[in-house]
Amino acid sequence: MDKTQLSLRHVEGLILTCGILFFSLQIHAQKADTKLSFSIRNASLEEFVKYLENSTGFSFIYGEEVKINHRITLEVQQKNIREILDRAFANEPVSYQIAGRHILLQKKKQKPVSRKFTISGYVTDGTSSETLIGANILESRQKQGTTTNPYGFYSITLPAGETELSFSYLGYETQHHTLALNKDTVLNVLMQDNNQLEEVVIVSDKTEAGIAATQMGAVDIPMAQIKNTPSVLGEADVMKTIQLMPGVQAGVEGSAGLYVRGGGPDQNLILLDGVPVYNVDHLFGFFSVFTPEAVKKVTLFKSSFPARFGGRLSSVVDIRSNDGDMKRYHGTLSIGLLSSKLQLEGPIIKDKTSFNLSARRSYIDLIAKPFMPKNDKTGYYFYDVNAKINHKFSDRSRLFLNFYNGKDKYSFKYSESAPYSYEDKMSLDWGNIIASARWNYIFNQKLFSNTTVAYNKYLMNANSSSYSKTDNIDKTSENRYQSNYHSGIRDWSYQIDFDYHPVPAHHIKFGAGYLRHNFHPEVTTSKILEKEGGIIGQDTAYNSTSNSTVRAHEISAYIEDNFDIGSRLRLNVGLHLSTFHVQKKSYFSVQPRVSARYQASKSIALKASYTKMSQYIHLLSSTPISMPTDLWVPVTSTVKPMQAHQYSLGSYYTGLPGWEFSIEGYYKQMRNVLEYKEGVTFFGSSSGWENKVEMGKGRSMGVEFMAQKTTGKTTGWIAYTLAKSDRIFAPGGINNGIRFPYKYDRRHNLSLVVNHKFNNRIDIGASWIFATGGAATLAEEVTAVLRPGEDFVRQEDYIEHRNNYRLPASHRLNIGVNFNKKTKHGVRTWNISLYNAYNAMNPTLVYSGGSSGYGTYVKNQEDGKIYYQYIPGKRKITKLTILPCIPSITYTYKF
Repeated sequence: MDKTQLSLRHVEGLILTCGILFFSLQIHAQKADTKLSFSIRNASLEEFVKYLENSTGFSFIYGEEVKINHRITLEVQQKNIREILDRAFANEPVSYQIAGRHILLQKKKQKPVSRKFTISGYVTDGTSSETLIGANILESRQKQGTTTNPYGFYSITLPAGETELSFSYLGYETQHHTLALNKDTVLNVLMQDNNQLEEVVIVSDKTEAGIAATQMGAVDIPMAQIKNTPSVLGEADVMKTIQLMPGVQAGVEGSAGLYVRGGGPDQNLILLDGVPVYNVDHLFGFFSVFTPEAVKKVTLFKSSFPARFGGRLSSVVDIRSNDGDMKRYHGTLSIGLLSSKLQLEGPIIKDKTSFNLSARRSYIDLIAKPFMPKNDKTGYYFYDVNAKINHKFSDRSRLFLNFYNGKDKYSFKYSESAPYSYEDKMSLDWGNIIASARWNYIFNQKLFSNTTVAYNKYLMNANSSSYSKTDNIDKTSENRYQSNYHSGIRDWSYQIDFDYHPVPAHHIKFGAGYLRHNFHPEVTTSKILEKEGGIIGQDTAYNSTSNSTVRAHEISAYIEDNFDIGSRLRLNVGLHLSTFHVQKKSYFSVQPRVSARYQASKSIALKASYTKMSQYIHLLSSTPISMPTDLWVPVTSTVKPMQAHQYSLGSYYTGLPGWEFSIEGYYKQMRNVLEYKEGVTFFGSSSGWENKVEMGKGRSMGVEFMAQKTTGKTTGWIAYTLAKSDRIFAPGGINNGIRFPYKYDRRHNLSLVVNHKFNNRIDIGASWIFATGGAATLAEEVTAVLRPGEDFVRQEDYIEHRNNYRLPASHRLNIGVNFNKKTKHGVRTWNISLYNAYNAMNPTLVYSGGSSGYGTYVKNQEDGKIYYQYIPGKRKITKLTILPCIPSITYTYKF
């Protein structure tokens, strides 16, 4: 046999073998598709395999590591082998593979569990170690992010592996950190100033507001904007900058009061480092107690209140003070026409303990003293002192000690020596004292706590005395009179707050607090000391009034969760619980809070919110301006807590680079709001006050629009508010139960703010406001009445309804220019400003005077007797303007 024949036989054998193998595979493929019907119950793996081998001809191969967790029970009707195995091993750690007539069983490979770890720490200024509130942290790969809390702490949980975090904050260079995440990690970040901001100014830093946040109706006020906004006599003012926001108005022209979305001045919760401030005004409300040099961050909440806030209906102003530089000493000295300010900060122990001290005092009294008559000494001044100590025990533990003292003092003294001795003295002072201790502690990377203990006191004290002495030929007589009046409120508070980050999609805040109120409505004592002919008469006490101290206890607890549902929807759901106990009466309130943000596109966000708020204290006042005689009083058994339900919708757009646009609408319902009854007054007296007020309902609604330019040399905003607010009381009560406008119901409010930086040496700021007039109850007409049996004509005011008179619209332009120059040791700034630049005569007070014109006689009959009523004409309305065009100059030196 030759080699050719041998090769052909090998080829034929190979072809035959392949054919047999192909035929065999076809047979087994057909077996795999064979439909089976059977029932098996409570079978082990071995029993199940043996049954299938006998029924199908397949051979199973598996090792000892292949096990099932549960015995197999199946009811099968016309299923092939794959369908049977899929059902049998659906919830078992077993996989299979069919190869010819063999079925290989294997233990399922467990998917590797992606472990997660938490990165946490503080974000601080790299130069001063000042904590940065609201700094943004973003993980680029997972597209997850968070922000620092009010104490500069952050926490973010991410999958293990390589992670890249970016840290950004207004006015600082963005920092990028890459790390291999294989354990919980503490990462403290020091941010560096961006020197390029000398040419490009940024005035928007909205972490709890704007397009990226769940809350709506929240505005972060940049400190640069507060310092650059022109104000009266060059005094930069936190409250007056807030008044330029949509939905906020000043009330009285030129004052620092806040009236937010139809609410009153006592419906604003104003916090200094988490502690309420009861009196926020100097000079009868024309300046606020907050000096910008002591403030780090200001946030205004008008709706969508986070659950951690409670106790007021209309707004929350959260003010955080500077912690102090831990690395170097520096400060600011400012001298103006009204007051001077000094601010110092630096390390006590470098990188461990720092201090921040600021003080302000007006000197109207010192300037006027040389021009006052010798026998007439009148003076007024105010001052503020802010002090803070910040101590760092470790990266996990920090302590903050805060102190604030502010006071207004007015004094008057008049004396004569001839023909007899006479002296009259009076002093009036009022102010706040606040002391607090805050302890920050990090339990772990996911749980942060802040504990606050605070003492808060507001006191008004008035003293007056007079002395007279008369010398006669036969005797000498002396008379002394003394009186004292004081009122106030004193609080002790304890609060603990937690920030918890269980998973990246949830940020939970919860806490509880206790507040002990001591109300001192008023205490008045008076006495006389008489001396005649050398004999001292007995002291005589009279007209003494002493309202006993009213103690109240307020307990609150809250929880809120900010979480994502998908990639577009974010919710903030919270609950605030509070109870108030006073005079054996307890009130309990459940206050739900819900807000939602839907990210329609990269540059468009839609928001909605609902908020319920309760308020347990009231401010009694009879004047349109802030007076020291205004009294804080709690609810009683007859006067119930005020409540408000607020609904809001909003839309936000950031598609135009460097601009932010927002429009928000709101509707607020209020219950148990108070109005004074006709003809009553509360000028320094709370005696029986609950019998002099009525409880009713209020409503407020409006639309707010804001367009803000946030970058570039020219920045600013335009804000417009269309609003309506009114009140209604029970039939037969105030205004006969007919709805009437609230006294600060202003239909249109418009504000325009512009700041422009020409270069590093010159910048200018201007603000213009326009507001339609509020409402007041004034007699526009008088009625002359001749009653039966009387021989004289009575003149009576005629008032159509409560708040019947509309005040005229007001408008004002403020301009300020800064001239800056760098010196060897710091920066020198001259500020020249004009308040009310074109001298608009906006009324501060309006009152009705004498009548004018002629009227008619009207015949009336009463008890069968005829009398005539005469209407002589209109009352003369007088408008008083106390803030005309006021120029000012201020010198500031930063060193």
